[in-house]
Formats: sequence, structure tokens, C-alpha cells
Amino acid sequence: MTMSRFLNGAEASRQYGVLAGHYAASLMWTDPLADAAAEALRPLGESWWPMILKALDAGAGTMPDMPPALAALLAALPPEPTEDLWAAMEMGRAAIARTGNSAALIVQCTSLVIDGWSPPMGTSSQQAIRRLAETGDWWIKLHAPDGLRRGAEGYKATLRLRLSNAFRRRAVRDTGTWDRRALGEPVNQDDLFVQVSAFTAVMLEGLHRMGYRLTQAEKDGYYVFWRHAAAVLGLHKTWLGMIDAEQCGQFWKMWLLVNPSPNTQAQAQANRTLDAFARTGGGAAFLDRALLSGMTHWLLGRDVAQGLGMPNGPMTYLLPAIYPPTSYLAQRLGGSRERRLTRTVAALARS
Repeated sequence: MTMSRFLNGAEASRQYGVLAGHYAASLMWTDPLADAAAEALRPLGESWWPMILKALDAGAGTMPDMPPALAALLAALPPEPTEDLWAAMEMGRAAIARTGNSAALIVQCTSLVIDGWSPPMGTSSQQAIRRLAETGDWWIKLHAPDGLRRGAEGYKATLRLRLSNAFRRRAVRDTGTWDRRALGEPVNQDDLFVQVSAFTAVMLEGLHRMGYRLTQAEKDGYYVFWRHAAAVLGLHKTWLGMIDAEQCGQFWKMWLLVNPSPNTQAQAQANRTLDAFARTGGGAAFLDRALLSGMTHWLLGRDVAQGLGMPNGPMTYLLPAIYPPTSYLAQRLGGSRERRLTRTVAALARS
């Protein structure tokens, strides 16, 4: 893998202008508040999360032994949205939740792509698969009704992910093998924004191709939903203002342009993850594997799928013909739940 995360810089600047400049700068941006809090929490070992849960429930002011860095992080969390914003967020969240397994498939496909195009961080194959399962678990909790309310499971999961990212940054730096000049900081602001872009612009475009017709108000509400979720996650205010259809869509394309394509090791990891997803999808593994591969070709493009080492198969051509009518029937029948992702998360957590 080429040791740079800003390949094709001139072309990126030509196509995407200021967005490319923001990307280049953000390779060195992390989350100072979370990093400081994680450093203060290290001596607590496994008991750091119960302390945060207690602070969320009782209030930081009731805990005189709380590290100042953690108090600063909690104090800086975004304020609760107005009821008008909550109504818009709930409209967007509910629209995505109604698509059930369709949204879950997009989460899995985009997660495979992000993992494949990101630099390795020294984790084992099983650790990488489990991390993707944790991402799925976070997404499910986030999309539960009122999941982003302060103290709700989705809110807690988002805050935990923010601190886990900080612990992960520290662990990667401590290895002494991370090339900061070539790769930027581990788990930097670009890494957060590409995930937001995948779960917004790529999600909505994918659902449209699948046959779902969301209203403009539902789409707008979903972006409002993710602006709040991303603020809890620690995304910098510069990027928060860019969470919209145009800029998230452009960022996804630019991110694929400037990051190195997966090498043979990354392709092998992608296929191991694909196998793990297929074994836990609830159907015949070989059919689930073909489905996920075909979905990646159809929704994310041939170049992306082939970059992951996914061969082109019959599903690539069948899905555009058979999936939209199926999704139309699902909408007429009131939607479905994301059972697929729930099964995968549960199975991989046990592995």
C-alpha cells in the first residue's frame, strides 16, 4: 500500500476545490478533548465506562473525584436540540429505520469499503471484524426511537465510540510504527467524516437505487440527525457545517480518489470480513456472500468492488431488476426491521 493518504492531490484540488484543502488539513486533526479524557481515564482500567455512565445519569457536578479532563469533555457535549429539530431528526431517523435490512446492507457494504481503503492499524483479522460488528451495533442503537436523546443507548454508544477512538489513537501511537507524516493522525477527523458521509449521502443514494422514495423533509431531517450525532462523536465544527447531501457526496468520492486502493492484504481481509458477514446474515452463506458482493458492485460501483477483490457475478445484474419491486412491496406493507444487522452483530460478538 502506498504510504500516503493524499494521493492525486492535484486532481482532487481541481475537482473538489476547498474540500480537498480541508481534507489535507484534517489528516492532522483529532479530538483533543477526548484524547485528554482518555489519558486521564487510563489508570482506571476497565472501570472508566461506569464512571461516565454515572456522570451522565447523576451529573458531573455530583462527582468530585471526576478527572478535570473528563469533566471538560462532558461539559463540551452539544446542547440538546430544540423540539422542532427533534421532530425533524425523528422524521429522518424513522424513514431510514423503515427500510430495515436494506439500510443494514448499505451499512455493511460501506463499512467494508472504509475498512479496505483505510491504513492498517496493527489489529488482527478477528479484531478488525469485531470492530466492524461494533460499528453495526452502534448504528442500530443510534437508530432506535429517541436513540440520540441524552442518556439513551444510542447517545451513550456514540460517546463510548468517541472515547474508544481516543484510546485507539493512543494505542496506535504507542506502537512506534505509525508513519504520521505519511498517514496523518490515526482515527483523524477525515476518518470520522467519511463514516458520516457513508451513513448519509451514500446511504440515501443507495436506498434510492433500491427503490425507496423518501420525501425531501425526511432526507433533510436525516442530515439534521447526523449533525447532532457527529457532534457527540467529536467531529470538528468545520465539518459539522458540511453535513449535507452535496458535500458528503463529494467527500465520499474524493476520499476514494486520494486514499490508496487496497493491497492484496487488505483485499484478503475484506474477503474474510465478507465471509463473516455472510455466515451471520441468516440465510445460506454462499447466497449472502453473492448478495453482499453484488450489492457493492451495484450501489458503490465496479471500481470500488473490484478494488476490494470482489468478483463480478450474476447478482450485479439481477439486483437492479429484482430489488426495487421488492422494496416497493416492503414499503407498502409498512417497512421492516434491520434483523440482518442485528443477527450479524450478535453472532460476531460471540465469536
